[in-house]
Amino acid sequence: MPGVAIITEACVDVKDRACVDVCPVQCIYEFDPSTNQLVSEIEAGSGVVENSHQPSPDSIAIFGDGLLYVNVDECTSCTACYQPDVCPVGAIYSEEHVPNGSTVTTYNAADTAKGHDHTFFVQLTRDVFGD
Repeated sequence: MPGVAIITEACVDVKDRACVDVCPVQCIYEFDPSTNQLVSEIEAGSGVVENSHQPSPDSIAIFGDGLLYVNVDECTSCTACYQPDVCPVGAIYSEEHVPNGSTVTTYNAADTAKGHDHTFFVQLTRDVFGD
């Protein structure tokens, strides 16, 4: 079975949100600093909130609203968001394919940050949902 989705640093300040549109369970969230909540929309840019969560203050402080976040407890590992033609910058990986900097990973080869240790994002993905 494929692993849950992990969004890595290539998403920082890009947030294309194409992944939001393909997610069948709306488990991809954006931080709204005006409400201090992580929100998922029914469709990217619709403004119609499907779910919301309180973020962990320490974890959300790292990237704030500059990154999209996957709620791993809601992710069904469907693989839709980390298909190569979805994310234009190749920022999303299945958990077992997140590059750790020690191997050459051809999955999402367009990742502009490839070769970096992205394992940090595996833990951040779990920690950011504080409630």
